[in-house]
Amino acid sequence: MPTPQPFIPDPWQTEALSAVSETDVVISVPTGSGKTYVAIDAARRAMADNRTVIYTSPLKALSNTKYTEFSRLFGKDTVGILTGDRQENSQAPLLIMTTEILRNLLYDAAGGEIDVRLDTLGLVILDESQYLADPERGVVWEETIIFCPSQARLLLLSASIGNPQDIADWLTSIRPTACRLVRHSKRTVPLRAGYLHPNGKLSPLFRTVEIPYGHPHQIHPEAKRLFVEYEEETLPSGRPRR
Repeated sequence: MPTPQPFIPDPWQTEALSAVSETDVVISVPTGSGKTYVAIDAARRAMADNRTVIYTSPLKALSNTKYTEFSRLFGKDTVGILTGDRQENSQAPLLIMTTEILRNLLYDAAGGEIDVRLDTLGLVILDESQYLADPERGVVWEETIIFCPSQARLLLLSASIGNPQDIADWLTSIRPTACRLVRHSKRTVPLRAGYLHPNGKLSPLFRTVEIPYGHPHQIHPEAKRLFVEYEEETLPSGRPRR
């Protein structure tokens, strides 16, 4: 177990937080890199400036999880949730909802039907923004971005968006301020493929150390080289190899 160390933001996290105070931001980094840290700190700064914050996800389950997490961080009176199943504390400064709910609220507000305090909206966080590319649901993200009030900053989070520069360029073309792309490719938390056996034991899916001695003729030399390279980058240093 590593010795606990003081938390120090990565340079890309510092860059993203600095940028979102001035313009829209698209964050494209691997899973586990710390996108939520940026979202939390950006939300905290917006609320300290008496601005409303909306956090959206594509799934009700994820929205519920974020509601629990953010309620613990900011206090239950500070956080509300709006999904198809739950409506709690709808006047809170930090609102969690599915992206479809926000799109519908913006539709209604554009028609003058309801007041979602758009005049105080300072930050809209769109988690899992790779859904922009979804053939059926992507239009929801597009319309949400198009109808989002101009004074609010957009913060798009994704670990798998395929064309982040194109998305940033598109936002720049339709929004009053230029969009900044913050990109980071190094995986902070190594990703290793594993197999969960019915007996409860977790085993690596690939074990390159056994390949040369087991069935060397069954694997392409280039695949073997890639596996070895991958494990050298992800296995703890000093681990003996055969």
